[in-house]
Amino acid sequence: MIDTLTLAFILYLIVLIVIGIYTARLSKSLDDFLIAGRKLGVLPVAISAEASDMSGWLVLGLPGRAFMYGISSLWVAIGCALGTLLGWIGISDKLRYYTEKLRSITIPDYLEDRFADKSHLIRAVSTSIIALFMVSYVSAQFVAGGKIISETFGWDYSSSLILGAVILTFYTMTGGFFAVAWTDVFQGLLMVAILLILPVVAIMKIGGLGKLFSTIGSMNPSFSSITFSFSGFASLIFIAGSLSWMLGYTGQPHILTRYMAIRDRKKLRESTAIGVTWALVSLWGAVIVGLAGLAYFGSLADPERVMPALALELLPRWFAGIVIAAITAAIMSTADSQLLVAASAIVEDVYHKLIRKDADQKRLLMMSRIVVLVLAVIAFILAIEGGVIYLLVAFAWGGLAASLGPVILLSLWWRKTTREGALAGMISGTITVIAWDKLGGKYLLYPPIPGMLPAFLISFFLVIFVSLLTKKD
Repeated sequence: MIDTLTLAFILYLIVLIVIGIYTARLSKSLDDFLIAGRKLGVLPVAISAEASDMSGWLVLGLPGRAFMYGISSLWVAIGCALGTLLGWIGISDKLRYYTEKLRSITIPDYLEDRFADKSHLIRAVSTSIIALFMVSYVSAQFVAGGKIISETFGWDYSSSLILGAVILTFYTMTGGFFAVAWTDVFQGLLMVAILLILPVVAIMKIGGLGKLFSTIGSMNPSFSSITFSFSGFASLIFIAGSLSWMLGYTGQPHILTRYMAIRDRKKLRESTAIGVTWALVSLWGAVIVGLAGLAYFGSLADPERVMPALALELLPRWFAGIVIAAITAAIMSTADSQLLVAASAIVEDVYHKLIRKDADQKRLLMMSRIVVLVLAVIAFILAIEGGVIYLLVAFAWGGLAASLGPVILLSLWWRKTTREGALAGMISGTITVIAWDKLGGKYLLYPPIPGMLPAFLISFFLVIFVSLLTKKD
């Protein structure tokens, strides 16, 4: 007899498969498969952008950080909220306008067209960057999926990893951007509902917000400190490092392509209101879940499993099954988008534009689906050893932020940006964030600084500096 928790989870997986099969008939061209033919409405653009952004990091990584760092984790949430606002207000409208004008359907497409790069060097560099960090990012989502399924059903990590990867790869291969966008709507609404309900239930169980804060403060005074008890210059470093997550929103292709896909550019204001509201509610809920879990459990072997642990402890089995489905939704809604972006970088930006310019739509669709499968296998292999989701996402997020963010921003807002400046920014951002992470640069200061902050600043400076040196008179 299948219990109610398992049944709720199975029904969720069935919905995803049905959406993938239904939307397969909508993908008739490469434009459809990669950006839904620019035919998406206000709601799917808004919810899909946010759901694909937040990922397993929102429901596992951020609550886990709140469990370990207390209320000081709010700085990360504030940074993400500001970044969300920056993306919608500072990027979405201009990017939608220019990509349609230039007839660009991918980010490398846009950059090559924007700088009239006939050498295809910008396309090659940006495609390589996207493939590198997106596969790492998908791997982090697979790790999250493995953790949540194994935590819930008591399966071993490898079996859980296989199940999540197979379902996600299936509907992404089948329906392309249409499937990804509409599964994101379903999953995004489920996520925000749970992040509203679970914190309320947990707070009531603990005895109110006041009781929650007094409980965690009695465990460790640092949990009640907005700077985690860092003072002076160290507190500024801590806050700056947490807020730096906002920089990532300028360089995430899986978010940027949502802006490009809306049917009516004039409707972006409505999508902005929906998207920002969704982000504020979800981020606040995720932090409160982590704090409530800290107050309730005191300690956990893996803090990143606090949300499923809290759901299984406080909710009826059938409701806990829905929560587990919501967590899985967060993971899949990002991984599917990232797989699609990585595939587009290879099929459209390399195969179609540089190798087979005469390839017909049928061949391009087939190639896209094959590449999605290959990339999913690579990400699965990388995910086998597991890891800390917060740190895995921070690396991939930071890499895309530093390598593409400054170039995207300046290409939209500063006409003097040159091809050489763009290349300098992308290459320096990539090298800095990898070197910072692998060579221990984050430990040069205390508390540690994530690589995205120095890498973004260096990249931004070099785009401007090299552009001024190479600008055409």
